[in-house]
Amino acid sequence: MYIQLQTLYNKVFGISGRRYPDFDTDQKVPLPEFADATALNIYGKGLNKDNYELKSIFGTPLFMPCKIDDFWLPNEPLITITGGKEIVKTVVAGLKGTVKEEISTKDYIITIRGIIVNTDNDDYPEYEVEKLRTICEKQGSHKVVNKLFRIFGIDEIAIENYNIFGIAGHQSQQAYQINALSDRPVELVIKEGL
Repeated sequence: MYIQLQTLYNKVFGISGRRYPDFDTDQKVPLPEFADATALNIYGKGLNKDNYELKSIFGTPLFMPCKIDDFWLPNEPLITITGGKEIVKTVVAGLKGTVKEEISTKDYIITIRGIIVNTDNDDYPEYEVEKLRTICEKQGSHKVVNKLFRIFGIDEIAIENYNIFGIAGHQSQQAYQINALSDRPVELVIKEGL
């Protein structure tokens, strides 16, 4: 079965782009110069200095695979991270503009978009969609593994909502979008006598 993921992502998400680099399945793909020991070990044995052992369903190396809890999201989803700051603006009489007071950094807003494809036959990818649904409906935070998340210091996410939407004319493929916030464990200390 021949599937052009680039065309699918363009059709479903309006994204077009060229694969980089153009390679065959035997070519080694070096890590970027900034890769350090943490980057080399983030996926355990799956990632090493000489090549990527994590492969897509088509046998090509994965550049930015993403794992939520114990499930590797198929076909290397597209991840968007949006950050911001909490700023209080105070109007002062006679002053042009406002006085700004930076209070804190907001949670990162995370969007994960991808397509699940059954490459074995034309059947619906029921197992993978069920696994995705189970993860999205689980209560509490989710552990995540991904290079981009590591760069932003994100180890856990809280899923706010998700969309599962069809691709017209493709019963063996399922598009999805997960909307989440960065999360981290917080320890509360109860002091007696206060």
